[in-house]
Amino acid sequence: MRKIRWGVIGAGGIAHRRTLPVIGDVKNGTLSVVMDIKDPEKLGKLYGCDWTDDLAAAVSREDVDAVYVAGPVHLHAEHAIAAAKAGKHVLCEKPLARTVAEARTIVDACVANGVLLREAYMLRHHGAHREMLRLIQQGAIGKIVFAQIHWAFLYPKMDGAWRQVPELGGGGSLADVGCHSFDILEVLVGPINRVAAVTGTLVQDYKVDDIATVLLEFESGAQGAVTTSFCLSGNVMPPSLGIYGSAGAILATDTLTQGTDGDVLLVTEPDGERRPIEYTQVNMYVKQLEAFADAVIAGQRTTQDKADGLLRTMRMLEGSYASSGNGKFVTI
Repeated sequence: MRKIRWGVIGAGGIAHRRTLPVIGDVKNGTLSVVMDIKDPEKLGKLYGCDWTDDLAAAVSREDVDAVYVAGPVHLHAEHAIAAAKAGKHVLCEKPLARTVAEARTIVDACVANGVLLREAYMLRHHGAHREMLRLIQQGAIGKIVFAQIHWAFLYPKMDGAWRQVPELGGGGSLADVGCHSFDILEVLVGPINRVAAVTGTLVQDYKVDDIATVLLEFESGAQGAVTTSFCLSGNVMPPSLGIYGSAGAILATDTLTQGTDGDVLLVTEPDGERRPIEYTQVNMYVKQLEAFADAVIAGQRTTQDKADGLLRTMRMLEGSYASSGNGKFVTI
């Protein structure tokens, strides 16, 4: 089996917490190098690979086929474009960039250099969400009418937290987990056509939003709502995902996390029967790397006709923030 040789750029954050510890379980990948500006040697020794604090050195290596860009959002464009120009395929953490225009520079670089670009939405690979999609496609809840996500966790002000600085993260709770919410809802329900939002900073002492609510209209006509928060705990507002149809609903709790578990309930008409749904638990980060590697090996590349699709979530984020300012729906 061919294996994709990985370089990890910005290896000290989410990569260190979730992806690097399981990269040895990826059936079609190996780790060549980690790059970080803080303690790269420690990370390299921990994960048994080469290390560097130099971006150019990492992306120019002959034993790197693809890079996982996992640093702060304001560095995504610099890191992803450098990788693309070096001929490396790019799996980039979400959100892709701070603005649509900045994201476009990443997409254009990948198109120009004939490499594959994908955004790291691991929730697509959660076992619960895959089973929910299967049930929806089987017609278990009839015609989808409404979808909803609540996603909250406490994120108080702290030194060095780039997500709390608008110039570094591009936004607050909405930018951080709203993009995940939009993506998984499009997987389960279909394309989102319009958004309208209100955002605010009600509790925390920083300039990004600590709460946001977005109204959605899907291409199918279904409606939806997403609420994200940095000022409510998961105890107060547990992470939840609900898809509601003419014949029932599928309700998930605690699946919008970095873990493998959570509960799924199928409610069916006409009697309102409530049945727990079983599913196979998988490591989302392993499956994400494997899916990307499979696509590279199969010869998939980012072409101009696919460019707009890679910008959809960024358009939803930017449109939501614009709507919060002007009070109008924004067409995606």
